[in-house]
Amino acid sequence: MALQSLQIGAVTAMRARDVSRPSQEQQEAADRRPLRDETPRREPGRKEQPRRK
Repeated sequence: MALQSLQIGAVTAMRARDVSRPSQEQQEAADRRPLRDETPRREPGRKEQPRRK
């Protein structure tokens, strides 16, 4: 079945906005964390494969 028209009303839009908004606690935790491009890049470590005898 194909979607013929997708319309959302103001009430649905407001609910979606409220649900997607982080809580105050989540927002404060995110503000304390450094941004991804501010963190030093780690080199991928190469693990040696154990040799089979």
